[in-house]
This record gives sequence, C-alpha cells and structure tokens, in this order.
Amino acid sequence: MQNQILQFYLSHHFMLRGWDRSIDRPLLYKVLPFVECTKCEKDVVFVLPSFLQKKGIAKDDKHCLLLVLSGKLIVTAYWCKDPNYIFDKNDNPHFQILY
Repeated sequence: MQNQILQFYLSHHFMLRGWDRSIDRPLLYKVLPFVECTKCEKDVVFVLPSFLQKKGIAKDDKHCLLLVLSGKLIVTAYWCKDPNYIFDKNDNPHFQILY
C-alpha cells in the first residue's frame, strides 16, 4: 500500500488501523481536498455527517469522521458518535470542521 494520498502521507499507525476502522483510500480521496494543513503541531479535522452525505460517503447520520494530522502526516482517523471529549484535552490543537 502506498503511504501517500494527494499531498498527505499516511503514518504507520494509520495504515495499520485504517483498515479495521473502515477508512479506505476512496473515502480519503473525497475528503482530503477540503482539509487545510497548518503549521501547528496537531490538527484535528471533524468531518460531519452532513459533509459526508453531500459527498455520498456517509456511514450513517450520527457518525462523524475525525482525522488527526501533524503537518501533512495523517496520524490517525476514526469514526466517532460524540467527539466532544476532544475539546476537553489539555493540548491545544488546531480544529477544522467540514460540514
């Protein structure tokens, strides 16, 4: 498996866990063009169900996709029903919401 999609690189952790979490390359090709990279140490991208439905890739109407990036490296990604716990963490990542 290639470790790059568009201008983003896939971490080893992502490549191991992405398969288990049903996050495949076609899904990423539809989402990543809308993700903005910053120079922050950590970026968290919330891809809301409304965005996923517009792109025809919705898992269901309650799950959002969370992407964790470090520069142009996708550290991890997962499906989440309630992402509010992300805001309670001590670190201060840059947040982006795709809706």
